[in-house]
Amino acid sequence: MNNFTVDVLTPYAIIAKDVPAEALLVPTGRGQINVLKDHTHVVTKLDTGMLSIFGGADDPDRFFGITTGICKILDQKVTILANVAEEAVEIDKERAEAALLNAKQRLQESQGLSDDEIEKYRRKEERAKLRIQLHDFVRSRNL
Repeated sequence: MNNFTVDVLTPYAIIAKDVPAEALLVPTGRGQINVLKDHTHVVTKLDTGMLSIFGGADDPDRFFGITTGICKILDQKVTILANVAEEAVEIDKERAEAALLNAKQRLQESQGLSDDEIEKYRRKEERAKLRIQLHDFVRSRNL
């Protein structure tokens, strides 16, 4: 029996809507939080990481790569407002590996880059690593 629903949204798209869940693992700025039935109301910052939605016996588990944003837990609804979000089964590993290589190359040539550009490429590197890990994780679980 599902205890709450989850929405995963970005400024550009609805990634998942009304996903039934019995449990949820959310990457936050202070570490990962586990959301279960009757969780206290929370609004917290998201960190880059894997969002895990456990559907229970009747619904499949789903995994998402997310990059920063806000998590709101209110009553029986969890809303993930991420800057970037992608369901793990949708990840193109070759594209993620190319993005990782590009970010690493740009960081090695960082002499002409501003601090903002360096931070941008660090975030791109972190996101690419996460996408590769998620891809491999989902494939290992045969999802």
